[in-house]
Amino acid sequence: MFSYIAVGLLSVWIVFMILMWTKGGLRRGRKFGNKIAKHLGFTNNFFHSVLDNGTSGPSLQVLATLEMGNLSVHQASVELGPSLSRGLAQLETKFGPQEMIENAKPVVMNLVREWEELQKNS
Repeated sequence: MFSYIAVGLLSVWIVFMILMWTKGGLRRGRKFGNKIAKHLGFTNNFFHSVLDNGTSGPSLQVLATLEMGNLSVHQASVELGPSLSRGLAQLETKFGPQEMIENAKPVVMNLVREWEELQKNS
């Protein structure tokens, strides 16, 4: 009986720790994303919508990974350039031309150009 209780408590503890780690990482990704949004002049919700539509995996996990890589906000913005470009295209396909999308295009295109330059030089 004791071993069943110990295994049960250990299982609950492991699940709790996994949830805490996941939530902390995702929250961290959201906060870093908000900093990037401010840097780019986007609203937080718009930035996260664009990124969600432009990444193939969980966007908050991508953001947390960039932050853990000790990238500056601008460096992370450049790394996200291609994803943001895909996200803008997806949103435009879904909703048609929108003012926010049109205003974001030049900013994102500059990021993509900078990203391409980095790729050429590395």
